[in-house]
Amino acid sequence: MPPRRTRQRPKPRPKLPYSKRNMWLFGLGLIAIALGYVFLSLPPVDGFMSLTLAPLLLVLGYCVLIPIALLSYKKEDEPSTDVR
Repeated sequence: MPPRRTRQRPKPRPKLPYSKRNMWLFGLGLIAIALGYVFLSLPPVDGFMSLTLAPLLLVLGYCVLIPIALLSYKKEDEPSTDVR
């Protein structure tokens, strides 16, 4: 007779350290990136939107908003090291 298998409890998934603020910033970054690509595709090719505004939106989304959304946290969320 084979040994009985014991049922293991599923391990609890760790909570992500992201808050609503992080999700909003990430969403704004995705919207800025999408608008950047939309403006990049609009004619005329040498116009203000495709030559100036689109690259600014893409840089804002990729290099500013998305990294801030991924790296920022509130000071309240930081574990306390105060020993009483």
